[in-house]
Amino acid sequence: MKPNSALFAGVLIALSMSACSQSGSKSDVTNEPDAELTHANDGHVNSSGDARMGSVVDGSDGRMSDAELQNEPDGGPTNDGRFTAGVLPDALKHGGYFDSTFINSAGDRIYFLHSIWSPSVLDGNATPAQCSHLESPQLPGHITSPGLEWNTDLYYVQWEGGRWSSPINLGAPINTLGMECCVWLNDDETEIIFNRVSDLDGDDEDEDIGLPPTGNYIATRAHRDAPWGQPVPLPGKYGVEDQTGGDERADVQKTPSGNLYLWEWFENGDNLLVFGERTGGSDESPTYAAPVTIDGSVNYETQLWVNDMETVLVFNRRQPNGETLLYVRTRDSSADPWGQPRQVETRDFADSNGKHVWGEPSFDQTERFMIFTRFDTSDPSCYVPKLMYSEGDIVNGFSPPVVLN
Repeated sequence: MKPNSALFAGVLIALSMSACSQSGSKSDVTNEPDAELTHANDGHVNSSGDARMGSVVDGSDGRMSDAELQNEPDGGPTNDGRFTAGVLPDALKHGGYFDSTFINSAGDRIYFLHSIWSPSVLDGNATPAQCSHLESPQLPGHITSPGLEWNTDLYYVQWEGGRWSSPINLGAPINTLGMECCVWLNDDETEIIFNRVSDLDGDDEDEDIGLPPTGNYIATRAHRDAPWGQPVPLPGKYGVEDQTGGDERADVQKTPSGNLYLWEWFENGDNLLVFGERTGGSDESPTYAAPVTIDGSVNYETQLWVNDMETVLVFNRRQPNGETLLYVRTRDSSADPWGQPRQVETRDFADSNGKHVWGEPSFDQTERFMIFTRFDTSDPSCYVPKLMYSEGDIVNGFSPPVVLN
């Protein structure tokens, strides 16, 4: 079965835009939307800015208290070896595709999706033969079948006090023969939201080979090492309703209030940040208002992260040539309107080809560093994912990143 080249729109839009920029021809690539890109100002956030990433809560839910953080060297768990160059297991050092990286609140697990093929192949910009030198071995536990060896599963690695574990597959019922991606977990890792694509051949017919509908799913478990329960769709358009045929919603983030933050790829090609207000119901069965575009969002804003207090919104903004810029919006309380977007300084984030193409930003409870996947474009035909770590914050910007794989 040939993969659907419209998968994982956030990064793959950027890959398509970048390839188009390099080739000079829109017809050379797939998934290049027709909408014109809108820009805001590109001013950097400086050290006197008023943005703050949010407070650290006490350790009652497994997160470190302020006192514990202060007892950590350099104010956080960032210099105990877990974020040094090349520290990730060898299984993540041989090409393929990993993305949708999400670091847990405690900072000791990194979740991600994985496929054996280069993202350039999944995006339709290259054939498997062209990028065969970057095809990675299949990771343990991968749910696949003949002809679907390229599909994606969700994994995590866990810090074991000296090294990261081998990749651990989330298993069924989270992973299927479909394409799972775009993962979020709550602070104690008992709730997961993820996206699943079941139109595997790109013919606009969903539920291939008997898979569940394309859309966003939620599942729970008793504790972070317990088996996951059966995933169910999020309500309405946040889940599987109207998720094919042009409008797609992904990268759902849920706050303690129950509100949802996500981005939507509209049928006209626009990519905008979206808010879903919880209006009632129970924690097990909440109700939501219809999705609304966050006021002031402009085209090609994707892949967001929001803090628990809903006062900091970090997101990627794509440029016409596929380049990625990191932006932030802040407010004093969740009842206030969002402030104007400001670009966050990202020092030396470019790859060896001078390109800036990366995926979702993710932060642990300290919010003093960022984890993300950057794509190495040194071979413009076959991109290579690199898992990156960068110290900093949204006020002072982020330092030159370290390649972990």
